[in-house]
Amino acid sequence: MSKRRRKDGGQALVEFSLVAPILFLLLFSVIQLGLLFGAQNGLVNGVRETARRAATYRVAATTFVDGTLTASICQAVADELQRQLSRAMPGFDWNNITAGQVTYRYDLNPDSSTYFLSADVDVTYSHPLYVPLVSFFFDASDGAVDGTLALTAREQMRIENPPQTLTDTDEACPAW
Repeated sequence: MSKRRRKDGGQALVEFSLVAPILFLLLFSVIQLGLLFGAQNGLVNGVRETARRAATYRVAATTFVDGTLTASICQAVADELQRQLSRAMPGFDWNNITAGQVTYRYDLNPDSSTYFLSADVDVTYSHPLYVPLVSFFFDASDGAVDGTLALTAREQMRIENPPQTLTDTDEACPAW
């Protein structure tokens, strides 16, 4: 009877060695996807909070006439974005933001005669892929094979101010 158990033990080892690579690939894929979804949620939350902060600044109509936003507003919004993303995304690196901008824009109200002001925050972040074998499958999905995956988030917040009679225009902070 002991001879039979030895043969069964060897068979189980062979079966495990055949199944283990697939099992570990699935396990590490779940881990990498969890990291990506967590980063995407952190990015969306950080951009939303930054848009809320950007909406608190009262940008006067004259700003759009002379075409300049004050540097202090742009810097304050950029600082808020960095603070929010550092808190919401583990391993956040400001240098991985590949595109980002805050735009204050006048849009037409439903009455079609007046305009309202909104603050738009748009960010693209290159999130590093941490799991080497699995990253091969995710890396090219954003169009570039660079060891990162581009995550994007955009939020628009309406600034509650009296309706304006300006033309449809916008003013942007310098891109990050």
